[in-house]
Amino acid sequence: MEHFTVQFLPDHQTVRIHAGATLMEAAGQADIVLASPCGGKGTCGKCKVQLEPTGIEVLACQFRVTIDLIVTIPKTSRYYRPQILLHGKEKKITADPCWKKICLKHMPTTVVEMQETLSSAVKDFVFIPSEFTFSCDQGAGPKTAVLHFTRTRQMEGWKLVCIEKDNLHHLYGAAADIGTTTVVLHLADLHSGKVMATASAANPQHQHGDDVISRIHFASQSQGQEWMQRAIVECLNELLGQAAQTAEIQLSQIYELVAVGNTTMNHLLMKFPVFQLGQSPYKPYTVAACDVSARQIGLKIHPEGNLHTVQNIAGFLGSDTVAAAVAAELGAEQVTTLLIDIGTNGEIMLYHQSRLYAVSCAAGPALEGARIMNGSRAMDGAIQRVVIDSDAQDIDLDIIGDGVPHSICGSGLIDALAVMVQLGIIDSAGGFTEKEKLEERLSPAIFKRVIEYDGQPAFVLAEGEHPVLLTQGDVRQMQLAKAAIRAGCRILKKQAGVTSSQIEKILLAGAFGNYIQKSSALRIGLLPDVPEEKIHFIGNAAGGGALEILLNRTIRDNCESLARMTGYIELAARSDFQEVFTDCLMFE
Repeated sequence: MEHFTVQFLPDHQTVRIHAGATLMEAAGQADIVLASPCGGKGTCGKCKVQLEPTGIEVLACQFRVTIDLIVTIPKTSRYYRPQILLHGKEKKITADPCWKKICLKHMPTTVVEMQETLSSAVKDFVFIPSEFTFSCDQGAGPKTAVLHFTRTRQMEGWKLVCIEKDNLHHLYGAAADIGTTTVVLHLADLHSGKVMATASAANPQHQHGDDVISRIHFASQSQGQEWMQRAIVECLNELLGQAAQTAEIQLSQIYELVAVGNTTMNHLLMKFPVFQLGQSPYKPYTVAACDVSARQIGLKIHPEGNLHTVQNIAGFLGSDTVAAAVAAELGAEQVTTLLIDIGTNGEIMLYHQSRLYAVSCAAGPALEGARIMNGSRAMDGAIQRVVIDSDAQDIDLDIIGDGVPHSICGSGLIDALAVMVQLGIIDSAGGFTEKEKLEERLSPAIFKRVIEYDGQPAFVLAEGEHPVLLTQGDVRQMQLAKAAIRAGCRILKKQAGVTSSQIEKILLAGAFGNYIQKSSALRIGLLPDVPEEKIHFIGNAAGGGALEILLNRTIRDNCESLARMTGYIELAARSDFQEVFTDCLMFE
């Protein structure tokens, strides 16, 4: 097969690739990640690049290499490293992990003697596995016996995993929140519970779509599942390496990784079938917690280490929701609480009178910049805050980083819509008000921002060589996203027989949820109508919950009952959902 060279500017990276490959594939080979919200279908237009020297713009996911090329990649087409929320709310966790080390000052000389020694040293010690090889001539001096606590149908207690040189104080584990968009990993000391390091990265699976349905489709193709698993395992290994380096420990001193994520992310990690998740009735392959050998999955931690994945709830409600509920301590105060984790997918839980209800809604694509003309994730150059200035003569913007604005992220979108609703630029149905009616009610500076763009009304947020606009089409996309979340809240309230006035707390979790302004979210009707003081931000609840599950085996055991007691509501199956959703499209 014929091959050609492709040089990417301004990176000055050159690759040689086969004829017929797309520029998206060539960029990936050069370790350059391009934006691809649509999963390479050519519908989002976010991966535009320029062919040199003509400057002709093409879509990297659609343009195929048939000659040697020089390609310039604009900033707007890159998949920037997003701002990632790393931490949840601070709270003390009692360290009582599923791993234990004891020091044997005198090594037993037989397997039977080892069994007796460990049984006397550790309460509930069960056995030495039959596959465990014990050598009596390991040399003089103290050794460390590493034990692993496990609960199965056949066994409950401590089992011997390995014997190694004395490193009694080095016992570490990691907890990872595998989000559709980002992956966050915490490295913790299992003795003390202290977090030693945190690392984060974009989920590499985004190359095949920003949403789970696109990834399910890709994984259902030949070799797709294998690629998806390999990509996320490599990402986890990279984060483990970064965290270990920061903490100045060896990877071999990490004995366990606890992973949470939505059901699709869980299945892709475990290489479970996913095709059924993409079609009604959206049944998971399994909702059970799993424990597999780290070596088997390809994780570069201790050779005898363990990967633990937490229970899922349903096809679109995964272990990240269980972990978020753990972190939020739903039910601990016996007050009616709404937990909303706003990410690429929106998960909502309602606790009321000792019962848990939950729904999942597809809210993320617009809120994270996909399908918004100038939308992006939270990255340098993105507008993250829009406010009316003190004398109401114009608007002010907060930009991430020090550069000029080139896009708008989710929190900025909600602010912008709230400002436009407040000023009457868009009406309650989401339509732009006729321009002649606006001139008398708006200041000249704000009125000048209402323009016509490509045959539709638009609002100019930032002027310049590459202005940032919010079009009528963008407003419609935001309506769909906010209606999905609000409708989910309403269905939950209806199912539990709860009114908004009965809700005592709304907990907002996730990176996006942590940055929005309460007033803006309430103004556009994203959240139920409650006083602002009832709304609380709790950070990366899924990651925080995963850390608790890593550090405390009682919390881990309780996850099964938590998942089982959660009443999952399939929104699409409800006869009243479409009516509720349509009503929630309105800007209140």
